[in-house]
Amino acid sequence: EFDMGSSAGKISPEVYNSIAKYTELTRDDILAWENRFNDHCDPGSNKMNKEQFCKFYQELRPTENVKRLSENVFRAFDLNGDHGISFSEFLIAYVATTEAPLEQKLRYAFNVYDLDHNSMIDRAEILFILRAMFQLLGMNDDKPNQYSYEQCTDTIMKNLDVNEDQRISQEEFIQGLKQDPFLRGLMNPFSNE
Repeated sequence: EFDMGSSAGKISPEVYNSIAKYTELTRDDILAWENRFNDHCDPGSNKMNKEQFCKFYQELRPTENVKRLSENVFRAFDLNGDHGISFSEFLIAYVATTEAPLEQKLRYAFNVYDLDHNSMIDRAEILFILRAMFQLLGMNDDKPNQYSYEQCTDTIMKNLDVNEDQRISQEEFIQGLKQDPFLRGLMNPFSNE
């Protein structure tokens, strides 16, 4: 029988183990997160829709203006593509973006940029996200030229597009940003280094 009182059963052991491996979170911590998560879901539902998630994410990152990015984050966190985020999807993704090793963070960042899900990032996608991120950081178009999106995008393409096919694969993205702290700080929406 299904016992509503025991929410511990809802998180699969694999999820719990992978989280425990990356973080200091205990089972109690995870349950506290789950209660907080469920407060934002509709009664009786254990998934957040995009609007609920964006609100929740903004509460988690109150110092940043994450409104614009939260929609892309939602898409990256929605691992099975059903337009809802379950607690385990949230936990895996949030932990991966805040606590995980750099490579895993970059993998998530790539998914945020890959707007059309074709496993490649092109110049237009980079331009779109950079614009959102510059706005997020409060940098406007009237700032000195070094901040122009076009130039930044060209620099990113030049540095990351190793085989020069005008697109950046996930591998190129991860390897390139691992080696370039400046670009990494610029491009990684989950940067907390």
